[in-house]
Amino acid sequence: MAIASDFMGVYEIGPVFRAENSNTPRHLCEFVGMDFEVPFKNHYFEVVDLIGLMFGYIFRELNKRYKDELEIVN
Repeated sequence: MAIASDFMGVYEIGPVFRAENSNTPRHLCEFVGMDFEVPFKNHYFEVVDLIGLMFGYIFRELNKRYKDELEIVN
């Protein structure tokens, strides 16, 4: 509805809970999901490009903001 109301995009990052009986080490019952709804004008590659830019930003910022923590994990 937001896209139909001429919003440029709707983004959400939040917890996702699966309501299924998957109590095994091979299934995730709870995880953080990313959902976004964006219109594209010509081709779905516009959305693919946005995803690439967004992940690039996320990983650059993780490296900047959490350098010390990442070094401990490595």
